[in-house]
Amino acid sequence: MSGVTAFTPDSFKPLLQKLIDNPDAFTSQETRLSFHHLAQKEFGGATPVQIGAFLMALKYSGKAHDDIIISAAAEVMREYATSVKVTGSETDFVVDIVGTGGDGYNTFNVSTTAAIVAAGAGARVVKHGSKASTSASGSADILAALGCRHLAPTGAPLPQIPFVFLSASNYHPSIASLAPIRKSLPFRTIFNVLGPLLNPARPRGMVLGVYTKSLGPVFARALRDGGVERAMVVCGQEGLDEISIAGGTWTWTIRNGEIVEGVIHPTHFGIGAQPLDNVTGSTPAVNAATLVALLNNGPPPDELPPPASMSAIRDFVCLNASALLVIAGIASDWKEGTRLARESIENGKAWQAFEKFRDMDP
Repeated sequence: MSGVTAFTPDSFKPLLQKLIDNPDAFTSQETRLSFHHLAQKEFGGATPVQIGAFLMALKYSGKAHDDIIISAAAEVMREYATSVKVTGSETDFVVDIVGTGGDGYNTFNVSTTAAIVAAGAGARVVKHGSKASTSASGSADILAALGCRHLAPTGAPLPQIPFVFLSASNYHPSIASLAPIRKSLPFRTIFNVLGPLLNPARPRGMVLGVYTKSLGPVFARALRDGGVERAMVVCGQEGLDEISIAGGTWTWTIRNGEIVEGVIHPTHFGIGAQPLDNVTGSTPAVNAATLVALLNNGPPPDELPPPASMSAIRDFVCLNASALLVIAGIASDWKEGTRLARESIENGKAWQAFEKFRDMDP
């Protein structure tokens, strides 16, 4: 790459200098070179001090939210991910639903639950996620509380079952090694937003939530540039990284290489709007109990924090599952997607999809 045969702290130094001195002129190729340095084992490509300085320069220059930078960084970090083979990926339209986090609302684990519900309705979902960084319960947290093992890379293809979860920490060792540096910094870094772009299963379709409207077109372009065929980037108008049940949601839809901006509302799904307080989340254990009750049509757990309600959480899940079913090509519109999501819950197919994953052989 540009004559670089080894990535060392000395070769990283001029890249860091360029980003600090002239961030607006920092190119996609320089971004790729930089992230190759960051990905080297045992800080062989950059020292911890250099990495911290680089992440700070990205943050405070505004380049951490630049689509050229994000696309180039994601491209490199995917190269260092542990590869995943997906049985049936040639014929199945594999999808994922994920959010960037960072919205501050601490809602119920809607993306994880919507992924399972969509899987029960016929979607092939390979979800990629991690432990919580800005909320009480991330996707890895709730699934661990439900008794699921986080699949370790074995080289064997992923089974052809409706729902599978890949824990980011198992498949991105180069990013995991940076965790102590990231935790020592008093700000969210580019890695907080890169995660949704790094699913090693390379899904063909995605619903991706962002916490601020300005990131919508950035992520839409990054998904398109990364080869995703159909996708919808969403941002609830209150700053929610999901499709909001409380009101309007901005959307950026990718089809046939084009990005179309729009707005959707719960009424488009045949659902009434409700306050976000009604879908508040809690600890992984309480959210797990809520998911079990929801997918088994049971009563709410005693620990469900008021004013959250099962009916509101069910509607919230169905909104987001509907979008994934449309992207997957299973539903023709939002209302059909909502109907299929409700049926998946009521007929037990969603729970069966979850059980197939939970009960997989080690």
